[in-house]
Amino acid sequence: MWIIFPCLIILSNIILNSPASATDCPAIVARAQWQARPSRDDNFLITPIPYVFIHHTVTPGCQTFVACTERLRNIQDYHMDDLNWHDIGFSFFIGGDGNVYEGAGWNKEGAHTYGYNKKSLGIAFIGSYQRENATQQMVDAAHKLIACGKEKSMLRPDVKVLGASQVTSTVSPGRKLYQQIQGWPEWSS
Repeated sequence: MWIIFPCLIILSNIILNSPASATDCPAIVARAQWQARPSRDDNFLITPIPYVFIHHTVTPGCQTFVACTERLRNIQDYHMDDLNWHDIGFSFFIGGDGNVYEGAGWNKEGAHTYGYNKKSLGIAFIGSYQRENATQQMVDAAHKLIACGKEKSMLRPDVKVLGASQVTSTVSPGRKLYQQIQGWPEWSS
């Protein structure tokens, strides 16, 4: 017993003191934390995913966790009750509080970009970005999420980031946010 105990201490020190991954993945607010309703059906994506589409929610923005979670529940209610979708349409949301919120998540098909839902993630910035820029905090959270997805092989290393308006008739992600994403390293014209 005395031989095993020191080995466990050494092993736990190795695990606890291991270097962090190269990418600092953002903390993602799980569905349960924002009190999401359960999905009515799940269609799974095949990873790694080749595309990420950037959207905006065209709702008022949110600056606090409480306001952002309320906004997400309202969006989910609209998607499920009014549009009759199986769940909230976007994979992830970026709040004005700088948090990343889980929507459909990494593995489940969303309903965000017609014709691309089976091969993409949809990241929606909460708010309207037709006349104003997303904050740097929001942009940084999106960058971290994309880098994390690449590191975890959820996204292809050469993932292409596009604004939804590049492939469908919509103003999403808004004129100002669309200008911002054109400077991102993964952006594709």
